[in-house]
Amino acid sequence: MKKALIVTALAGFVRSFLTSDIELLQKMGYEVYCAANKYHPGAENIDEYFTNNNVNFFQVDFSSNKPISLDTLKSYIQLKKIVKENKFDFVHCHTPIAGAIARWSCKKYRKIGMKVAYTTHGFYFHKKSSKKSWLIFNTIESIMSRYSDAIITINKEDFENARDMHCKNVYQINGVGVDLGKFKNVTIDREQYREEIGISKDEIMILSVGELSKRKNQKVILQALGILKNPQIVFVHCGNAMNKDATTEEVKSIAKENNIKTIFLGLRKDIPQICHCADIGTLSSTREGLGLAGIEMLASGLPVVASNVHGILDYMQDGINGYLADPYKPEEFAEGIRKLVDSNTMRKNEIMNSVEKFDKKNSIKQMGKIYKEILN
Repeated sequence: MKKALIVTALAGFVRSFLTSDIELLQKMGYEVYCAANKYHPGAENIDEYFTNNNVNFFQVDFSSNKPISLDTLKSYIQLKKIVKENKFDFVHCHTPIAGAIARWSCKKYRKIGMKVAYTTHGFYFHKKSSKKSWLIFNTIESIMSRYSDAIITINKEDFENARDMHCKNVYQINGVGVDLGKFKNVTIDREQYREEIGISKDEIMILSVGELSKRKNQKVILQALGILKNPQIVFVHCGNAMNKDATTEEVKSIAKENNIKTIFLGLRKDIPQICHCADIGTLSSTREGLGLAGIEMLASGLPVVASNVHGILDYMQDGINGYLADPYKPEEFAEGIRKLVDSNTMRKNEIMNSVEKFDKKNSIKQMGKIYKEILN
């Protein structure tokens, strides 16, 4: 039986985003293996997940945010041993650090028939990056592209940048996909659900979904609300602090200074219902490969005030399904929120339809076609 290895920094990422890839490879006759780090928040019961999905798991001590570290060296040694001892026919790697380590570990085996694909879920460099970030990360990705049989991107900007590298086969897909029906077809007693969350019928619920981190940049939303000084507004956040870059205390401090009512709900399984409780969605990332939270909120018919960066620009239409703002300018976020509070004339159906192409079934078809092309 043919053998495929999926490599990513964090094991929880596989469960959240790569189950469809696993199923596609298994249907193509591959025995699927995975190499990742399972020791991180969000990887609870991950061994059970791999067992239930017939995936053979290898623990590799990848770092998700320290490219130059002892963890990186250790993970390279671990992965190189795994690749040497298991004769994989195909390796599909994800995330920047694990992706670079995997391609370097596999480079000599490509000469004897192994195929290696890399999906970037958002390059670390983009139009709004600093010159330093662009130079470092573009150079690394360009070098690693020499050891790739295919590069798969999830937004237009990354696709164009990848085409300037050394890999001949570059693809763009509509992300890992969202079950749009799950967000569109929600039936709840909105007033009662809001009350359970802690929102009264007269309050304006501003929603944020995602990990609390510097990249997700929730502080700019609190700064914007501090400018607006609207006592009816409540900021509601779903998600936890996932790593050392957590900004939880900073966000809470800004909220306290500006007397903004905030509710932190933590990790939730009822995001579709919560989206239907909200009045305005926000997505304030400084860098975003695509931003599934934004797509999910739009699929719920929720207008979104979002950063004008990277993959977010693939679906946000200023004045149609929300407003765009510079992630470093709270006054621009304040203006977008103010417009929606004062006079929201956007149609719910138009907002929902603006993300139709990101339905999960389309992404699965795209990946199936790519797998067939690169694996003959």
